[in-house]
Formats: sequence, structure tokens, C-alpha cells
Amino acid sequence: MTDPIRRLTPADAAAAAALHAAGFADAWSAASIEGLITSPNVLALGWEEGGNLLAFALFQSSAGDCELLTIATDPVRRGQGLAGALLDAAIPALVAGGDSRLLLDVAEDNTSAWRLYTRFGFTEDGRRKRYYTAGRPAPVDAILMSRPIGA
Repeated sequence: MTDPIRRLTPADAAAAAALHAAGFADAWSAASIEGLITSPNVLALGWEEGGNLLAFALFQSSAGDCELLTIATDPVRRGQGLAGALLDAAIPALVAGGDSRLLLDVAEDNTSAWRLYTRFGFTEDGRRKRYYTAGRPAPVDAILMSRPIGA
């Protein structure tokens, strides 16, 4: 069986943007995703089956830290482990690149993502008050999280 996880290329930007739009009110454009995919300090991974991109994650490294910029899964495939598999696949590559800590932020009302991150060993470091506004009746906090990776 072929591994469904692979590095994204610029040709994947439109499909990634469509996945992002299916999951976020403040969706990123294909052009902005393509710019990240081609950036030398970004790891872009996707889950593909039958020629269809079903999930993707973008990680940006800087000075020994790596930030999970975004992760998105096709709504019909959520809860099936695709996002977790992308996190698992990314960590060895990030450690090999010299990163020792993985950072992220998550909207406080995104409980499924928060549960995923805590299962992966992320802990809360702080909050950005009223950070997320798109698609919500009132702003919600961003929960800042991190976890060590590597040795």
C-alpha cells in the first residue's frame, strides 16, 4: 500500500485552499498557500487518496521553533486520524531540521482541535484575548500551545 502522506507541491495549492475554506471562515487563498508551500522554511504535508487531497498541514520553522500554521481535513473525513497522522509524520522531519519545540494556537471554541493537540502532548502557554473573530457572533480567545519535540 502506498503511503498517503506526501510533501505538497505548488500544484496542490488550489486543493489545499478548498480544504481550508471548508473548515475556516477566514480561509486562505490558493496564492497564499502556494507561497508557503514554496518557502524554504515551511514543511507542507498532505494526505492524498485516489488523487484527492483530503488533509494538509503547514509548519514554519524559525530559530529552533516550529509553528503549526494551519491544519485542515475534508469535513467528511474528520475524526478519522488524518490530522494526527500528519502531525506524527511532521515531527521527525522538523527534528531533523533542527527544531526542538512545536507551537500553535487554536480558537477556544474549536474543541475537537484542542482535544487533538492535548492528545499529542501540547500544553497551554497562554492566550490571545478575543483573537478569532471570523464566522463567530463574538470574538474568542486563541489558546497558545506548545510541546517539545526531539531530544
